[in-house]
Amino acid sequence: MAGRDYGFLVAAPPDPAALGPVLDAVFGLGEGAVEVGPEGETEGWRWDTPVQCGITWFGPGDISCQLLLYAGQAVQDPPTEEAVAGALARGLGTAVLTGHATQPWLHHVHTPGGGSTLAAVEDLDGEDRPALRVTTTQTGVAAFPDAAVRGLPEAVRTLPFAPRGTDPRLWAWADLIGRMEAGGWPPLRWYGADMYAEDLDARDALRGSELEGDPRLEALDARFRAVTVDDAGHELGSDPATAPWYRLRRPAVLPWRVLLPADPEAADWLWKWVEEGAEGKPGGTDMSGLDLSGADLTGADFSSSLFCGTELAGARLTGTDFYRTHLQDADLSGADATGACFVRAGLDGADLRGTVLDGADLVRAELYGADARGASLRGARILGAHLYGTDLRGADLSGAVLRENGFKVTLDDDTRVAGLTGTVFGPAEHVAADGTRAALAGTALEDWIRARGGDVRVIAPRGRP
Repeated sequence: MAGRDYGFLVAAPPDPAALGPVLDAVFGLGEGAVEVGPEGETEGWRWDTPVQCGITWFGPGDISCQLLLYAGQAVQDPPTEEAVAGALARGLGTAVLTGHATQPWLHHVHTPGGGSTLAAVEDLDGEDRPALRVTTTQTGVAAFPDAAVRGLPEAVRTLPFAPRGTDPRLWAWADLIGRMEAGGWPPLRWYGADMYAEDLDARDALRGSELEGDPRLEALDARFRAVTVDDAGHELGSDPATAPWYRLRRPAVLPWRVLLPADPEAADWLWKWVEEGAEGKPGGTDMSGLDLSGADLTGADFSSSLFCGTELAGARLTGTDFYRTHLQDADLSGADATGACFVRAGLDGADLRGTVLDGADLVRAELYGADARGASLRGARILGAHLYGTDLRGADLSGAVLRENGFKVTLDDDTRVAGLTGTVFGPAEHVAADGTRAALAGTALEDWIRARGGDVRVIAPRGRP
């Protein structure tokens, strides 16, 4: 029986001493069954071990090294590549990448939390060693903060659904319909709106052609009607007076509604929400305790929902609607919630460190004990909100508007308030560079804000908050 080769890309530099125990466990051969050695190292190498692991180091970039493993004939039932990658990601605490079946620049990313997603990787011209950069990920990955987060059409197109022998002129239309009929929008439970528009363009090209009236096209059109719903062109922005009939219909399940997170449980729950939206179910949803880190939820409507303790770190929440939603103890650190709606939302104890809330609507929001250090609230509407024990050290409130807010917050000299206007109840607490704390109340708070370019009036409380 021949041995088996494995290849993995590792984001953060692994400790060679830690690799052995992780690989011993996943191969199930006991302690010392895996020999780990650095690149080019042969002196003292134990060639008789069942599993050999070599390390090739890369130059500066997003990938530290490549692990090349060989499981010899002594390994009777070698684990799958996915199982080894998942064990490495968990054991090393960093992202581990494996190759894609058909596209050499695509890789599967395995995260320390047990999730997976896709990434596009490109070669860099390293001075001494080859280097790699992760340019795009299907969902946000903490190990690659500079990578663009977007759908990867090339990964979707690698799995065609048009039957063999389909007339090339009908291929795009047949492929779209077959994909919709398969359910779940395989392989990624995502299909870009621009990709869908391209498929409709392909159908446009058949109008007035020799295929007009062809039974094959009529059969495809009938199948398209069966898996779509008529919305008078609302989703696609089509004019009912001029658009052809198929542009007035949309998929029953909108595959561009979100980009799912890496965590498999959270992805399943979020996709269930997408499908329920297709059925027109009213009311909110319960995503409490799920790991939605890195998900793209741009423009989604989660009003009157439960996100208690939910992980939303690094998520895209631009324009997302959280009206009357409970986000107590949720982690939104590093998330982009530009223009999002948090009207009457509960954010008590939420982690808002580094969260972008520019232009967000926080009318009557509850932020008791929220940690908003380094958050950006430029131009946010913070009207009638309750900020008690809210940490705003290093936060940017430039141009934000306040109105009769509880404002027992923590400030420091890095808190930016230029253009901040409105009225608040005090007192706030100021933390000096040396850690000294002092209360800022009444005119003292007004003067502190005014000296930094803001214009806020401190008013007397009307009753117990």
